[in-house]
Amino acid sequence: MGLIGHQAVLSDGQMSLADLWPECDSKVVIAGLNPAPPSVLSGHYYQGHNGKLMLQRVAHAICKPEFLNGEYLDDALVAKGIGFTDLVMEPSVGEKDVSKQKIAEALPDFERKLRDRDVRLVISIYRHAGLHLLGKEKIERPGLQDELTSWGARVFVTPNPYAPVELTKPVYEELGHEVYGIQTAPVFKRVLPENWVEFYKTVYLVAANSSQSLDEIALTMYDDEVKKKLGAMPTPPWYLNK
Repeated sequence: MGLIGHQAVLSDGQMSLADLWPECDSKVVIAGLNPAPPSVLSGHYYQGHNGKLMLQRVAHAICKPEFLNGEYLDDALVAKGIGFTDLVMEPSVGEKDVSKQKIAEALPDFERKLRDRDVRLVISIYRHAGLHLLGKEKIERPGLQDELTSWGARVFVTPNPYAPVELTKPVYEELGHEVYGIQTAPVFKRVLPENWVEFYKTVYLVAANSSQSLDEIALTMYDDEVKKKLGAMPTPPWYLNK
């Protein structure tokens, strides 16, 4: 029987999931402690009940739902430049089945593959991957952490899946803004628009995969370099076309 989805066979013969890396350089990676049996069985990341819920919330924070095509969110997010990996490759039913020794043995390789790819943001589904990357005993709060990884990346820890929506919504909005900045700012600052037509074309392009409004994106992109080159921002086309 052949492998399905993203299944991979470890050196000891265990079935697991392969790392998923986009064709482009992946600056944002979703990381967990280790694969769950339902995920390994299906060949796709986060297929358990809570895992599906957490991945859906992360996905909708960083990309509009209508642009998440296909049956599996891991495939849709990889197509949008998001990578997937785990701290420990061996699957288990629960976190208590992953020993401290196994984590300690896996951590150097885990850090290395993220550092070598110059990952700028690690989205830690639950706390485990983020905790160990930051060398912390506990997380004081979910969301973006103040500390950086050993190579200078930021870490986002997902909120409790059962926390009230009014508490988790602003945390996930913060994630959306961070991913937007990582995926767009370097390109935008390197190649300044020649005119306002180019500027607004870029705004529309970014909006296709952003949780921000057109106004929010335009104001973020309208930095000092653009002000100096193009002058005062004219009325945006989405108002003129109404």
